Amino acid sequence: MQNSIEQKICPECGAPEQEGLDCWGQLGGLISWEYDDPDLLAEHFKTVACYNMQHPAMFQDNALEGLKQVFIEHLDNNLPISEIRKRMGKANEGTNRVLKKEHEREMVLRNWPMTIDKVYIPGQPEGAAQRVRDWAKSIRSEL
Repeated sequence: MQNSIEQKICPECGAPEQEGLDCWGQLGGLISWEYDDPDLLAEHFKTVACYNMQHPAMFQDNALEGLKQVFIEHLDNNLPISEIRKRMGKANEGTNRVLKKEHEREMVLRNWPMTIDKVYIPGQPEGAAQRVRDWAKSIRSEL
């Protein structure tokens, strides 16, 4: 018997909705937990970078490539967040655009081994920082 309720998934990362939240809403939920969890707050860069790399349609190619480079260097060589901020700020200053105009965005579904729905588990903030680290490792293995 087929389920009469069709589960909505993100057309770009493939994450299913959870409790009515799309992947953007799940990201917001995850970030809201940072206030009460210093360990999760320490992983903020990974949280945002993972989400952005799984939703590349909104970014200019050069901005996405720069993000990938610092993400890899952060994971592989412990590049400090202060250096990431400095590099990304410099690369995206002035007239350099980070986001594509809406009419230029083309979403392409990509299958990832882990998406936000495995990190943001409604009502379960415990262990979220470790889930973010696992998410980052799974993305790193795909790059």
